[in-house]
Amino acid sequence: MMKALVYRGPGLKGVEDRPKPELQAPGDAIVKIAMTTICGTDLHILKGHVATCAPGRILGHEGVGIVDAAPGCGSSQ
Repeated sequence: MMKALVYRGPGLKGVEDRPKPELQAPGDAIVKIAMTTICGTDLHILKGHVATCAPGRILGHEGVGIVDAAPGCGSSQ
């Protein structure tokens, strides 16, 4: 499991356990995030200004990390 910042509705958010991702396609990579933050779009979502964003969406895509798994890199995936 991993931790994720999850949108729960306008003005509502929480940290939840979510399953670790798995490689699904040849071009995929899994990055172990060292640092991340939310961006301006995430702030609009949190304020309820993005009607198409349903509760349950994981926020924060401005990340820095290291490749943990990728096809052909000797990963355990």
